[in-house]
Amino acid sequence: MKKASTNIIYNAVYQLLIIVLPFVTTPYVARVLGKEALGINSYVNSIPVFLSFIILMGMNQVGVRVIAQSTKENLEENFKKLWGLQLLSGLIVIISYIVVVCLFMSYKFYFLIEIPFLIGYVLDISWFYIGRGQVKTVVMRNTIIKLTLVATIFIFVHSEQDLWIYLLINSITYLANFVFWLGIKTEIPQFKFGRIHFSKQYLKESITVTIPSVAAQFYTSFDQTIIGLLAGSVQLTYYAQTQTMARAVVQLLGSVTIVLMPIMAKMDSEEADENQIQNLLKVSLDYTLILGLLFTSALMVNANKFIVWFFGSRYQAMTDNFFWVSLLVVIIPYGGIYANQFALSKGMYRIVAIPYLVGAVFSLIGNFVFAGRFGANGGTTIIVLTELLVCGMRIWLVRGHLDFKFLWHEHWKYWLIFGLTLLIGLHIPINLGSLFFDLVVQTIIVGLLFVILLIGLNTRVRQDLMRLKKG
Repeated sequence: MKKASTNIIYNAVYQLLIIVLPFVTTPYVARVLGKEALGINSYVNSIPVFLSFIILMGMNQVGVRVIAQSTKENLEENFKKLWGLQLLSGLIVIISYIVVVCLFMSYKFYFLIEIPFLIGYVLDISWFYIGRGQVKTVVMRNTIIKLTLVATIFIFVHSEQDLWIYLLINSITYLANFVFWLGIKTEIPQFKFGRIHFSKQYLKESITVTIPSVAAQFYTSFDQTIIGLLAGSVQLTYYAQTQTMARAVVQLLGSVTIVLMPIMAKMDSEEADENQIQNLLKVSLDYTLILGLLFTSALMVNANKFIVWFFGSRYQAMTDNFFWVSLLVVIIPYGGIYANQFALSKGMYRIVAIPYLVGAVFSLIGNFVFAGRFGANGGTTIIVLTELLVCGMRIWLVRGHLDFKFLWHEHWKYWLIFGLTLLIGLHIPINLGSLFFDLVVQTIIVGLLFVILLIGLNTRVRQDLMRLKKG
């Protein structure tokens, strides 16, 4: 468990970096490129992001689980079988992508710039290291890439005409995934590049997991393609950029699941006590919900001033989008625990798949009906409703495997605290003459109020703090 705690800390620090970096780059890019170019960027990038999930072939789920359960004797064989699927999928996707772009797509030059991005995903074997518990390796590599990306954006991107440079920088940095291969001999001393093996069993499992992953992209990536086509690049900017902060916080809260899923998979393979698994799940659910509600309340209370300070006054029209999309911060990570941390660790691929598929259908229909008419507002409404639907289905489908009375103990308190914090926070007038200081003070007030209510209502936070104090 000490290694697990270390991995959680490493991953959490990296996820914090992911939250901090947009604070550095997004205001600059929003002002330099402008609404139109930002919309084109979101539109062009949405399709390669969608395809990247097909290339990965579910390796972040199946690959992590298989590697976590592998022995020293079959580790190399399992790795080659898994990456062989990723390589084959990548070659098919990249060739198809080039043909379609050259024959049918507008913005051909911009789309072709994304080819290194796709190649980078073919080379991405971070799932192997996560399965081995080597989260530090993944975090250090990703941190270096992110910092390099930020530096090059400030050095080379200076006007709307530099959109192609911005796209190229974001694309080329993914080629750095090759560094994972430099350490493969350390993990598998006998490893040799030779014949790539294929496994029908892993192919079936990967397809089963890839289908819901791709389906999820219909409402997290491909939705931007639809909104861009139906509502235009400016409305797409409003829709996509308001999710920047929410998605970053979602990644932070999801860092616990990234570390705990292989641990729970290993516990399941070793037939660990079911109570031990439920207790681990309870801790994860409680603190994910608490932190999710805390961040959500802070984002909602600060929505109006944050948009003007962060993006500029030209983007004030997307304030309402930012307010409501903040709900994703609590909805996505909470539902993700039931699917990615519990169901996936037990190999319940069908249960994992169904919510994604239903969400994809709902999102596609909803966006085609509302995005053209209501633009970013319609898209925001659909994404929040889609994630609520997916979360609800994830919970419903595992109802026969979990003790909800135990897992949901005190959850009503956390929602009550969220409601009170939001209600009070929205009605506290803060006007210090500086948007930045207004945001800082409002965030501190919201945070203190939330913590005071957690302690005052005698939640597990108070009990855990008392245990820590006693040592």
